[in-house]
Amino acid sequence: MDEDLEFRDMVWKKMEENGSLLAIKANLRAILDDMLGDENSSTADQTDGSGPSSSTVENDSDAQLDSQTLAFELMLEVLDVLEFPYTKKALRSESGHRILPFSREQLAKHIGLKPEEVSRAPSEQPLLVTLLDKLREEREHSAADASVPDDPEP
Repeated sequence: MDEDLEFRDMVWKKMEENGSLLAIKANLRAILDDMLGDENSSTADQTDGSGPSSSTVENDSDAQLDSQTLAFELMLEVLDVLEFPYTKKALRSESGHRILPFSREQLAKHIGLKPEEVSRAPSEQPLLVTLLDKLREEREHSAADASVPDDPEP
């Protein structure tokens, strides 16, 4: 009996160390949420659609996104790039956020990234990281400009 407990503890520890336990928990959470969601789907269908994604964005993907929806879409894109499908599914389900048809390029446009800035970044890099890199570069550039005197003395 003690050997079984030791073996279980060893397996548990190894799964925690290599991250597979987190993936299993996320998958289980997504499955349970699906099961519970099926039971509650009739009440969810009766909602008024006043969530962050119920604006004209559903019909026009070039429409201006509100900040909350944009932040949420960026989080989902991060989860896509990092390959966390179960976490993404659970987050989307818990938030009640509807699926919006945004491509990576459309999201980049909404956050002010130019196509060349997106293409320069590796495809495995989330847009949020690309945006942060751009902001850091701009800050460093403006700091460098501020340190150079406007009228150098002869």
